[in-house]
Amino acid sequence: MQIISTLFLVLSLMNVWNSPFPQLDLVRIQSPVDGEYLQGTIQIIGTVTGTGLQTAEISFRYQDSQSQSWFVINQITSSVVEDVIATWDTSTIADGVYQIRVLAVFENGREQEKIINNLSVRNYTPFDPIKTENPAVLSTEKLQNQIEIVEVTPTLRSSPTPMPPNEMVISQPQFITTAIQGGILGVLFLFVISLFIIIRGRKMG
Repeated sequence: MQIISTLFLVLSLMNVWNSPFPQLDLVRIQSPVDGEYLQGTIQIIGTVTGTGLQTAEISFRYQDSQSQSWFVINQITSSVVEDVIATWDTSTIADGVYQIRVLAVFENGREQEKIINNLSVRNYTPFDPIKTENPAVLSTEKLQNQIEIVEVTPTLRSSPTPMPPNEMVISQPQFITTAIQGGILGVLFLFVISLFIIIRGRKMG
């Protein structure tokens, strides 16, 4: 009896030893990340793996929508580890804030999901750098349509300063007045000289 029990224990240990180790369920999205701005066609990179994986659905929906419906982007039926699980053409939807989800279904109806929030699709409206929550995720390629903000410095224009009047310039009225005064003085001078000569001639005569 003891020999049979020992033999059964050995067979059980050998069965456990030769059986594959159970694989933990893992559903993860590595790119894009929460708060990222999206434009054009993007690759959704993630990991979907686990024992008894049946299928995994990658889908999206408008974040502020009251509807619980998800729109399928792609489906996979085998494990993927840190690789592309879907390609999403965001140019076919309206600009706005979206969510993406990976829902994996395993044997016995087990489900596991991962959701990425606050994905701003901007194909037809410019990026707003002020509202960007995570500027580090904005690549140069994704910012091609962003409005360039240029700070314009006003140019100072010099205005001419009026020159003070030239005191050496004589106006026409001043010139005429000066000429009349000079003529009168000349006549008086000649009169005085003539009178002086006449008086002197009389004294000598």
